[in-house]
Amino acid sequence: MRGHEYGHAAANPDFWPALPPLRLARIAPLAQPRYLGDRWSYLESGPKDAPCIVMLHGIGAHADYFRFQLAALSARWRVIAWNAPGYGLSDDLRCEQPQAADYAQALADFLEALQIQTCLLAGHSFGSAVAQAFAIAQPGRVRGLLLSGAGIGQRELSAQRRQAYEDRIARIRLGAYQYGDRGVDHLVGGQAPAALRVWLTEVARGLHRRGLENAAAFRLSCFCSLDHLQHLSMPLLMVQGQEDNINPRQENADLLLAALPQARLELWPGVGHLAEVEAPERFNQTLAGFAQGLAGA
Repeated sequence: MRGHEYGHAAANPDFWPALPPLRLARIAPLAQPRYLGDRWSYLESGPKDAPCIVMLHGIGAHADYFRFQLAALSARWRVIAWNAPGYGLSDDLRCEQPQAADYAQALADFLEALQIQTCLLAGHSFGSAVAQAFAIAQPGRVRGLLLSGAGIGQRELSAQRRQAYEDRIARIRLGAYQYGDRGVDHLVGGQAPAALRVWLTEVARGLHRRGLENAAAFRLSCFCSLDHLQHLSMPLLMVQGQEDNINPRQENADLLLAALPQARLELWPGVGHLAEVEAPERFNQTLAGFAQGLAGA
């Protein structure tokens, strides 16, 4: 179901797949000093004993963003969409200006809370950077990486990139509605239907200030996955919308593609930065095929 193929039913949010109930998990006692509380929040679907896919949202979203994947993939996989620290009802990181190691540890703490040893990681944008940071820190726990709208970080921060993130931080400090009300036209391709844009605006209105500020601090850091390629030997598939102007492929996906012989890149016409919701059927088929390939390896 590509963005221009939503049709009458899918253009009406009442016909979109329902979200599973929000779940909570306790942060392990030894990990709790790293947080301002003791709680993770997340969404989950599928059998507990099935192979696990963990989905990591972008900086301007939360677990609800993966509603299409939670619905479509649950027959065969255990699908988990986390709320990163400071998102949803997940408690904030205690440290200020968290870096790659902090988010890698946070994901490790989350997986420990859910007693998950290995998984396929599917990360979008900020979530793709978290996925890479975790894979670098604990490569043996990652069966495969699927990165959409991939962001690899940077060794040197451009003034333009810093200004873009500082503008986002300034908006969230004014309030979640004022952040979300900017709209999503800069995120999606030109064929994305109006109903999808409205729903994505609602998703953005559900953000918390500190979670976004911390995520932005990581994305403004000098972390660059190109400096750790020796740890990224697992299967890697990247999905990129040809209209994605947020994380341009030439500065991100193309560099990983050139550096990692096992990496693959799919370019999707008519899609912007949000492949999971702009082209959900194609994304689900792609993720399912990647997961099946890992199972057969």
